[in-house]
Amino acid sequence: MNKTFKIFLALFTCLLVLSACGKKKAEDTNQTISGPKPSLSDALNTSGISLEKYQQIKYTDQQLHGGSSYKKVVSLLGNPSKTTDTTLTNNAQAKQYTWQMGGNAQLQYIFVIVYKDKVLSKGYQQNTAAKIVKKAKIEKLAKNASFSDVQATLGSPLSQQEADGMSFMTYQYDNSHAYNLTFKDKKLSEKQSVSLNTNN
Repeated sequence: MNKTFKIFLALFTCLLVLSACGKKKAEDTNQTISGPKPSLSDALNTSGISLEKYQQIKYTDQQLHGGSSYKKVVSLLGNPSKTTDTTLTNNAQAKQYTWQMGGNAQLQYIFVIVYKDKVLSKGYQQNTAAKIVKKAKIEKLAKNASFSDVQATLGSPLSQQEADGMSFMTYQYDNSHAYNLTFKDKKLSEKQSVSLNTNN
């Protein structure tokens, strides 16, 4: 298991918290909208994708108000490299679309999870050549620091996932350790140091 996979196992495990943190009913469907169970994808080559385009993708709220459509995402990123079925924690079916880069690209991949033509969640993974952040700088972050302030302080994380009500970021601070940061309603709620498996 390489260290990138190890990071995402921890990150996606955290995502299951969504199902226990204030589920809400969709006003027009009477279905509970909660966190997805995304899958990892094989590496494919894609070009013309950037963090700037990623930031233009908007996710919907738990009542499916607002948020980018799949068509809007394709207009930003082009056709996806891979499409997979995924199951939400309320057992509803959704689609995960993944755009993969290869070689020395800044981003390893971007993904979105789409439910009823709305982006429910989005995320990305940078290549491990991303800068390492000083541990003391991460530990200095105050509880309830805003999502945007953390990014402004630490820069783009190694990996990130966003959904309505919950967000996650991972920052590597040395060759074998990283911090997983959990945000509730865009406020920092938890910092967890994790060991990375550096063996392939």
